[in-house]
Amino acid sequence: MKQSFRSFLFVVLVASATFAQRAHPAKPTETGGPLLPEQAAFDVQTYDVSIKADPKTKSITGTTVMTAKIVNPTDTIILNLDEVYAIDRVFSETGNRQVALKYTRDGGKIKITFPTRKKKGETFETIISYGGTPRVAPNPPWVGGFIWAKTPSGADWISIAMQNDGADLLFPVKDHPSDKPEAATMRVTVPDPLVAVGPGVLDQTIKNANGTSTYIWKMTNPIPNYSILFDAAPYRVIKDSTKSITGETILIEFYILPESYENGPKLIEETKKYNAFYEKYLGPFPWRSQKLGIVETPHLGMEHSTHLAYGNKFRVNEDGFDWLQLHEFGHEWWANLVTARDWNDFWIHEGFQSFMDSLYLEHLGKKDAYFASMKARAKGTRNIQPVAPRGAKFAYEVYLQAPDYVRSDGDIYGKGAVVLHSLRYLIGDDAFFRALRRMAYPRKEMESFTDGRQQRLTDTDEFLRIAEEESKMKLDWFFEVYLRQPKLPKLVVEPAGNTTSLRWETPNNMPFPMPIDVEIDGKTQRVEMREGKGSVAASNPTIDPNGWVLRTP
Repeated sequence: MKQSFRSFLFVVLVASATFAQRAHPAKPTETGGPLLPEQAAFDVQTYDVSIKADPKTKSITGTTVMTAKIVNPTDTIILNLDEVYAIDRVFSETGNRQVALKYTRDGGKIKITFPTRKKKGETFETIISYGGTPRVAPNPPWVGGFIWAKTPSGADWISIAMQNDGADLLFPVKDHPSDKPEAATMRVTVPDPLVAVGPGVLDQTIKNANGTSTYIWKMTNPIPNYSILFDAAPYRVIKDSTKSITGETILIEFYILPESYENGPKLIEETKKYNAFYEKYLGPFPWRSQKLGIVETPHLGMEHSTHLAYGNKFRVNEDGFDWLQLHEFGHEWWANLVTARDWNDFWIHEGFQSFMDSLYLEHLGKKDAYFASMKARAKGTRNIQPVAPRGAKFAYEVYLQAPDYVRSDGDIYGKGAVVLHSLRYLIGDDAFFRALRRMAYPRKEMESFTDGRQQRLTDTDEFLRIAEEESKMKLDWFFEVYLRQPKLPKLVVEPAGNTTSLRWETPNNMPFPMPIDVEIDGKTQRVEMREGKGSVAASNPTIDPNGWVLRTP
């Protein structure tokens, strides 16, 4: 099928979003990884993070109040805080009485010891005051930290990105994706006329006597740790709304630079279209009780929940839409609604969303461009490390490529998307799209929840179970070959007279009964490959003309 130039341009932009991130000046710091016993012993309930940011000195002071519940009896817990900060105090409060807590520090780990052993089910509180000069992001958003920038008019512009490095770049935290707080509050003080924007809903603005203002933001749903942050600039806010498929109104707030203000309404209108697309396939926008938030940033972008960082400078392809906003907004489902409990399943965020990026072309009636984008993604796979390795991992170990985790990205984007594309072919559209929606909302009633019960932690094995249930097929072989080890299967094609034999070669002879399309005289037929072998009555068939099945070229 002939591909239009405009569709091709979108494919190029998608590819650049995925594959241009090749050289990084530094490796991200550690976030996630093996869960220590002193971390597993408690479950965070809330963070209340107070920050005073001074763009003149490029420093912050802060106090974080964490409430948590004991899961395993202990007298010791570990929190994480970047070692660039000095700790002033670690304490708790009982009534009006402050009780100092003993702690030791080993790099970025704070080991806190309580006066007595805490019992299972007991709730406790820690308060940590700290300050210093934050780590500056070497290559945001991929290698994170603070960005102390200037707006086009010369005003201060503060931003933070820390997905691959962890929220400990900003505040004391249990730095692991398996523990999202049930709610979070941010109290951010910045010099006037800066406006600080955070997750959730703006609860209060306090004008202080010293030429600063404090902005209090409250997120009353569970939220990934790396989304608990702020941006600040002399923002203007554009308010709008759209209707969800549930009939509820979704509040839209775009915090935008004054210089960009006239571009804001168009991006909002595009985002409404993206929302309709995602709701069609994945179910309702998850944060209807909060907001659909966008904030203009000096870095490219990031999927902070209810606070999407946008820095694509309002660039659109010839079809009139913005690939960056499409991608980051989709993470409100794949990352913020559905969150991998360990970074070894990072592909559930990026692979699923990259699939949705390509599916949007089909949604616009450009099926040829959908196939072209998948072929481009397949061509770019590296196949050096598994997409979804077993065992706990730090974020950079999965996002970036071994051995140095600096020069090259891994396969969680493009290969993850093409794995889903191949699964779609294998089990058919009906089963695949039911499975996709169930992965977002496993039970229909969850689509009506807005109080936080709609979100959950997940892993690759859950998606395997869902896909098997919807397809009525055993699929463990598919997941093992494509996700649990890195090498691609190879299709061996052997013509013999008027017959062509087909067989799969796989690493360690892993089972792979994957069917394949062949085209003969302009007609396409599906060849079943039970036990990894099949044949077709033709001497020179075209193999897999649409590129459904991921394999070695």
